[in-house]
Amino acid sequence: MEDKFIKEKIKSLVASVIPYDDLERVHAEDIINWISSGVNIFRIKKDAVPPKHLVSYCLILDPDRETVLLFDHKKAKLMLPCGGHIEINEMPLTAARRELKEELGSSPELFSPGIPDENVPFFVTVTKTAGISEPHTDVSLWYLFIEDSAEPFTAKGHEYENEFSDFHRMSFDEVLSTPVDKFDPHMHRLIHKVRKFKKI
Repeated sequence: MEDKFIKEKIKSLVASVIPYDDLERVHAEDIINWISSGVNIFRIKKDAVPPKHLVSYCLILDPDRETVLLFDHKKAKLMLPCGGHIEINEMPLTAARRELKEELGSSPELFSPGIPDENVPFFVTVTKTAGISEPHTDVSLWYLFIEDSAEPFTAKGHEYENEFSDFHRMSFDEVLSTPVDKFDPHMHRLIHKVRKFKKI
């Protein structure tokens, strides 16, 4: 059963997000209203029960060298950060750290530029999914994590091969010069937001 107190805490976190643009402001308002409506917000059953549910994304980046680590997601058929669905009554940052351990076997440092409370996501989006899974809407709460891009990447998570077929270390400019339909549809906006906030 979903805990009303946890749902209120998540709603408060979303309300604390500093929007990058009007679209993020609209998405944050949509999420707040959706949680307030009293519907189930955590996924109960794969892939689309309920048809709109919470996700934590974990974008690994090197802010100084302006690189990100993205993965070829088997189901979505896109280059995506690691991450996954938030378990019932799990807090979003806890979910993000759990996904990093399960998929990559790592615990990188959280990066929260311009955010006084580390639990507040850096970015929020509402997205209808593509790929081979049953269509549904992901309410994604994005967290940033730091990794030195000069160090070779090795996946050690037990879920890595189930989720991904390959990985890509890409510069911010490479991401922005690649058609956005290769990524989550909000990836270009996220890169622009990171550039805007990373020195705060």
